Amino acid sequence: MRLILGKRIDSYIYNNYNHILNKIENEIYLYFQNRFYSILVDEINIDIIYSQHFKTSHCKRPIYYEDKTVKVFPQNKNSDVTFRMYHLLFVDIPLPDEFATCSEEYAVPMIGETLVKYFTETPLPMKIRKSFDKERFIADLQQFFENYKPK
Repeated sequence: MRLILGKRIDSYIYNNYNHILNKIENEIYLYFQNRFYSILVDEINIDIIYSQHFKTSHCKRPIYYEDKTVKVFPQNKNSDVTFRMYHLLFVDIPLPDEFATCSEEYAVPMIGETLVKYFTETPLPMKIRKSFDKERFIADLQQFFENYKPK
C-alpha cells in the first residue's frame, strides 16, 4: 500500500516547517509501502491542513474511490486526458491551531498525535469499513511517529 502525505498550509508555516514535512512525507511513504490493510485500498492520500483560509469546517470526511475515471481538464473540450482513481482513500486532516507556534521539537509529535486521533475517531467509508484493518493501521501509524528520527 502507498501512503501519500501531502500538505495544504499557509506560506508562513510552510517556510518554517517545510524541511520537516518533506522528511516526514518521504519516510512515511517508505514505511508504509510494503504494508497491507485491505484488498480494497491500494493508496491513502492524506492532506494535512493548516490554513486560515481553509478552516476545519471545509474538511470532508474520508472519500473512497473504488474505480472512477475523471477528466484532468474538464473545462477543455479538446482534452481527452483522464485519470483513473482505483482503490484510493482521500483524507483531509486539520492540524491544531498550536501547530503554528510550536517548536520544531514538538511539530512531529503533534502531527503524529493528530493523525492517530483522526483515524481513531473518524469512521471510514462504508465500502471499506469491514475489510480495512483499522486497528493495525493506527498501531503502525503510532509506531512510525514514536520511532521517527529525521535523517
